[in-house]
Amino acid sequence: MAGCSPTARRPKRRPGRHLRARTTGIRIVNRVAFVILITIACVAIAALSVPQVRELRRLKEKLARSKVHENHMRSYRDQKRRELSALRTDPSYLELVARDRLDFYRSGELIYRFRR
Repeated sequence: MAGCSPTARRPKRRPGRHLRARTTGIRIVNRVAFVILITIACVAIAALSVPQVRELRRLKEKLARSKVHENHMRSYRDQKRRELSALRTDPSYLELVARDRLDFYRSGELIYRFRR
């Protein structure tokens, strides 16, 4: 082995092979860490939005109930406006209401009252 140099025995290495292996491992770790971070962020956002979704649902139900009540009150108001208009303009309706509320009757009439 007199003629062999120590470098001649070793196979030649390509430069950067060791470096490429380390960076590939780091890339894999970075991708896994990124996926874990995104997963945690999504879970956190979902967990924080649950109470807001419940509050939104509660408010929508309250709005629906309010709209039903508003429509009922509008129809009641319209009924009362029609009644007031009829009382002011229609003498026969005014007479009918007065006789009903004040229990008036004309001579010769027979009134029947039914209790509910």
